[in-house]
Amino acid sequence: MYSQIVLNQIERKALNAEEPSTRLQAQGARLGIFTKTHVMPTSKGLQRVHEFILQDQSAKLLPRERVCNCLKKRIDKNKLREVKYNESRKKAHWANVQRCGSVWMCPVCAKQITEKRREELKNAIELWKSGVVNVFFDFSDKKFVGPLIPDVEYYRGDVLLLTLTFSHSVKEQLSSLLDRQKKAMKIFYETTKVQDIFKIIGVKYKIKSLEMTYGQNGWHPHNHILLLTNNQIENFADYIPVLAELWIKACVKAGLSAPSMTHGLDIRDGNYASQYVAKWGLDFELAKGHVKKGRNGSYTPFDLLQYSFADGQMNDRTAASLWQEFAIATKGKRQLEWGRGLKTLLGIDEKSDEELAEETDQEAISMRTVDDYVFSLLATYQVRHEFLRCLERDYENGCFGCGETERLLITLIDHDLKIHSLIEKGVLGSP
Repeated sequence: MYSQIVLNQIERKALNAEEPSTRLQAQGARLGIFTKTHVMPTSKGLQRVHEFILQDQSAKLLPRERVCNCLKKRIDKNKLREVKYNESRKKAHWANVQRCGSVWMCPVCAKQITEKRREELKNAIELWKSGVVNVFFDFSDKKFVGPLIPDVEYYRGDVLLLTLTFSHSVKEQLSSLLDRQKKAMKIFYETTKVQDIFKIIGVKYKIKSLEMTYGQNGWHPHNHILLLTNNQIENFADYIPVLAELWIKACVKAGLSAPSMTHGLDIRDGNYASQYVAKWGLDFELAKGHVKKGRNGSYTPFDLLQYSFADGQMNDRTAASLWQEFAIATKGKRQLEWGRGLKTLLGIDEKSDEELAEETDQEAISMRTVDDYVFSLLATYQVRHEFLRCLERDYENGCFGCGETERLLITLIDHDLKIHSLIEKGVLGSP
């Protein structure tokens, strides 16, 4: 039910992005510009509308977090906000605006970050399977005088996908589950038998991904770990029962409910690992964000954010309160953790989520600046995305500066003036 409610709102806003109205109703809602046109939105338009709407909703539910200023407040207060355009991608974006860089709370930043993280993961697997040479110098012998001869290590192996999960109940808080999950992981990896088995398998590095959903049994945090091995071992499945038993013991020691032997731990081969990487982070891709992606009736965090539009409830909890709990519990936590030295070995630059979110395309050209008054209207009426789409269409149609963008601004200003006139006359209350 909630999916259709949200989708209707998304599509309604996307329609406006395709063809802005020449006139607004004086008493229209302050959530956007609505038209009577029935132009089908493009996938690009729908995706961006979805991202911006959810960003505004997240900011509404998290008024003290950085997402409230994302793509709104200026970086350089001495310069105006700007719109830039990438000709190869045919896409416009905001410049000189702050980005929160939150992969958990902000759908706009999450999309950009996960796209780049997914590329890092794909490159890592390809490099590891093709072969990596590590050249280093041994400085341990301080008495040695003369030229140093480098030591060389050669890695060429496979990648396994390890999944670790545990039992949980609807009464448990997410922050507590995450703390105990982290403790269980530490106990598991430090167990001598686990270390011995990993040596037999040939595990050299690990890349850990933190994911979570919400369902009938409450929060379900779990880890997917890419195991980079120095050989291609075919009998890794023989070790699953032993490792599963050790994982159960680690969970119990950490204060978690014991998972079953069947579902607590699983290891898949390289094909599954590659498939996982290819799809990693797609829960943050919002082109089809109205579709419920969780399994067995569960919801991803961004599904919950959508659900909050319809005042939905699960387990006697509102979707809004669940989103707020999720944001608080995940603040400061890393979505991906790479083994020490792995990125350096593979030649992958170490960049934070904030750095990835703030990266701008060097090939982008400047389209126009936007003054504070116009931007305030775009933000108030939640049409920042529509403004970008209109600029894109004007540029593509060769009517840049005299097309849909100008009609949108004229309509928007006219509507705002009428709203304030009605407020002054006492017909409408103050927003």
